[in-house]
Amino acid sequence: MQESSKQHIPIYNGAIASKGHPDAFDIVKLAFGQDRYEKTNHPHRHDHYTLLILCEGSTKQFIDFKAYEAKDAALLFIQPGQVHYEVNPGYASMYVITFTNEFMFSYTANNHWTQAFNTNLLPLKSEELGELLPFLYLLQQEFSAFKQKKAIIALLFLAMLEKITLFIASHNPTENRKRYSKLMHQFMELVETNFLTETKVTDYAAKLFISAGHLNDIVKEMSGTNAKAVIDERRVLEAKRLLFWTQLPIREVGWKIGFEDPAYFTRFFKKHTGKLPAAFQRDIQQTLQH
Repeated sequence: MQESSKQHIPIYNGAIASKGHPDAFDIVKLAFGQDRYEKTNHPHRHDHYTLLILCEGSTKQFIDFKAYEAKDAALLFIQPGQVHYEVNPGYASMYVITFTNEFMFSYTANNHWTQAFNTNLLPLKSEELGELLPFLYLLQQEFSAFKQKKAIIALLFLAMLEKITLFIASHNPTENRKRYSKLMHQFMELVETNFLTETKVTDYAAKLFISAGHLNDIVKEMSGTNAKAVIDERRVLEAKRLLFWTQLPIREVGWKIGFEDPAYFTRFFKKHTGKLPAAFQRDIQQTLQH
């Protein structure tokens, strides 16, 4: 764990940090009755991606202030920066894969795989898990000679992520609407990069060289909501993270996500969460203590 700061959210790097290089990859299989996959039971975040493949049993994970319960067969996705911890290790057999952006981008210029990580939990059918198991077996086999076979591991893993993307599409009919999927992905990437400074739909539409109305149509078709709601949701999430992790005054939390007027920030936060910032901060701390 990096040294904790009352002004910043700490990052816990976990197993792959010990490898000493940014293009890290790790795969571990946990058997029934083993301890947690991470050596901490406190909420934290990573600077890398984590993919959990539940094969049997159950697990409960807390990801960005929501609890996700998985049983039998499922995938859990954790992006860099997401606040998470294992609420209940359960009694599970599962694979844990951790990797960095640099590892993937060293072997492909295509970032299509990142779309899978817009999902947090995907229950799997038994036949879908059966299709993933050969990939996992091969990844483990090649990982035993990691230094010599990183390219093979990366390509195997990319193929597995493509398979997972197909599973996500089959579970969620909106994912099959390919006409707008590329623009939606670009919009989400722009929001992630610019949400602190650009809050208008017109800002993002201009970057995508389309009209604000057309952008709203795309977001509505792909997600069921509108572009402004996506931008606001990301700002609310950042506010929640800061309220949870730091001891910044509420007015400064608002300032950090683009609100100069503390009262306006308070109204904005309550509109989207149903709670005042101070009440959210108190309630989430009490929930986690229990």
